[in-house]
Amino acid sequence: MTHVVPRGLVDGWQRDDAEGEPESEAPGRPEPDEPRPRAPETRAPEARTRDTLRPPAPGQVEHVSIPPPAGLRAVRARRPSSVPPPPRPSSVPPPRPVSSQPPRADRRSEGPGVKAERAVAKIDALGSSVPEPLPPDRDQQLEKLVREIAKAGPESAEPLRRRLNRFAGEGAAALARVFPGMLWVDLSRPHRPLRSAAHLSAAAGAMVALGDHAVPHVAGLLRASRTETRVAAALVAGDLVDGALVEPLAARLHDDHPAVRNAAMLALRASALLPEARQLHAELVFTLQDEQKKLEWRQRAAWTLGQLRDAESVPHLIEALGGESALAESARDALRRITGRDVGRYRFRWRSWWKRNGEAGRVRWLADALDQSDAKLRQRAAEELVLLTGRGFDRRHAATTREGAKELAAFFLTPPAQP
Repeated sequence: MTHVVPRGLVDGWQRDDAEGEPESEAPGRPEPDEPRPRAPETRAPEARTRDTLRPPAPGQVEHVSIPPPAGLRAVRARRPSSVPPPPRPSSVPPPRPVSSQPPRADRRSEGPGVKAERAVAKIDALGSSVPEPLPPDRDQQLEKLVREIAKAGPESAEPLRRRLNRFAGEGAAALARVFPGMLWVDLSRPHRPLRSAAHLSAAAGAMVALGDHAVPHVAGLLRASRTETRVAAALVAGDLVDGALVEPLAARLHDDHPAVRNAAMLALRASALLPEARQLHAELVFTLQDEQKKLEWRQRAAWTLGQLRDAESVPHLIEALGGESALAESARDALRRITGRDVGRYRFRWRSWWKRNGEAGRVRWLADALDQSDAKLRQRAAEELVLLTGRGFDRRHAATTREGAKELAAFFLTPPAQP
């Protein structure tokens, strides 16, 4: 703000300033040893301060720019240069640290025995910004379960099977994608005959537990490219005993791998009383006897009957020995596999043998075959007995000698002890 003050009034103010200075100081002059800093001068246009006052020209009004006084004058407090300025108070208080301890009771109370508690809010902005994970849906639970089954051992297989049963058909479809899982038996090496899929892997046992829901998937697994999958599927089919699996199992009798053929044979034997199995047997016998059929089909029928170890087909195979040489050779090979011995290529010798031993049964036929002079036939008979009875796996090598073969025959003819 700019005030127009007469010169006389300005002189009065100068005298008042001089009277307010200490007596030791000359008016307007600082001590030589303590020079007082002077603020830089700021001159307004067409205005002069009191330090540069000059007499105004005649007829001209002097314009002086002075700061507005508080009351009559502004008094500036002096501060030694060696004293630092006081800290400025902050208008925003610093944040209080969040305590992890539970709130303590306030000592200030409204009365005796009454305590006020101080509420402490704990806010985790980072944690609150992350949403809670969604629970896995049904498909995710099923996929996780079948992966666990595929890697499970014998000790953990049963609880996992019970959990899978809740998924029914969906569980069978998901299990087929990881079938047969981790095997408990090395199929590339000789092993005891597997009477159940539950002895092969957790996935195979779980497939059996699913029952009818597993049948269509097992039929597809019997055509898988991996040998282990076909073996496991055949064992599962033997436990399920379903008519829809008879035809796929019959096709596996011509598999390139012996383990697959044996597993399919055992499964078909377990299904022998099913109408589909009886129909298959009748079709094979009819094809073998029908001379109007192609020779290749008749050979295939004879070979399939031998793979099935079908004792009821022995009379029909004996009569096929009188056919063409290729058919006779296929029928003779089937008779050796079923009976464990080789009587010859003539029908009358086989007819004589059948008349003497036909009623004895296959176990007796194979046990008697251990007394042959041919070591290969004795060994084959021992392996067939192991496959038929499921016993004597550790004793099968005794058939290499005739003395050991006699002891082995006595072992198989003795009924197993009841547990």
